[in-house]
Amino acid sequence: MSYFSKKEWKFKKFQRSKTKNKKYDAIIENKETGREKRIPFGAYKKDGKPYPQYQDTTGLGLFSDYDHKDKKRRFTYRKRHEAYLKEGYYSPSFFSWAYLW
Repeated sequence: MSYFSKKEWKFKKFQRSKTKNKKYDAIIENKETGREKRIPFGAYKKDGKPYPQYQDTTGLGLFSDYDHKDKKRRFTYRKRHEAYLKEGYYSPSFFSWAYLW
């Protein structure tokens, strides 16, 4: 998994992902060079449908139909994935945690 330092990179926007089996791409930009990087996040099931999430807060709302708003599921997801978060870094886990769960 790739991590990008928030000191070196800034978040720009979200787009529908071009990566197979991913919902969104977070576009980040290097503060020094202006180079852009895509971070795909949000998963699909084997049957081709997106996994539900607590709430889609990306602002695009492309997958809002899959919001379940079940607080217990959100709590267990966040407990299960908190070990993957690294403070001060952008990663697929960070964007899923912050914008889908």
